[in-house]
Amino acid sequence: MSGIQKAPYVRDETPGRKVWCACGESENQPYCDGSHSRKETGKVPVVVMLAETKKVAWCGCRQSAMNPFCDGTHKKL
Repeated sequence: MSGIQKAPYVRDETPGRKVWCACGESENQPYCDGSHSRKETGKVPVVVMLAETKKVAWCGCRQSAMNPFCDGTHKKL
């Protein structure tokens, strides 16, 4: 999978709807670009509504218990 990494994607986010890539195949990590459908990964993206501007650590390893957010699991892989 092209978008799997052992570190979070840390981004300054603005309020609104965000769609996190759960399959790791998106060309626009950490956001979904529809690759899960084209590549038939069996995964579905996670939709998040952010209420305020903030720094977000999006999970990069796809193993977090708090997907789509990083919980440090990548450090154990």
